[in-house]
Amino acid sequence: MKNRNILTIKQVAEYLKISPRTVYKLVKEEAIPSFKIMNMWRFEQSMIDQWIREKTESKYFTFNGIEDESRVNNR
Repeated sequence: MKNRNILTIKQVAEYLKISPRTVYKLVKEEAIPSFKIMNMWRFEQSMIDQWIREKTESKYFTFNGIEDESRVNNR
């Protein structure tokens, strides 16, 4: 079985440099890949990394519903 790096709410918040409250909001909005184990939210790091790539590679980057037309990564 593949070894997966599973993160908690707090770890995801630290990884993304946002508050745990914001992570809970993203989970509630089904905007971030997550799953529950015994009523506790968990995140697979590879899925979070993929989610970040998808968000930063799009033409328009949005944060809290506000569009920013500037490219996030200058390729």
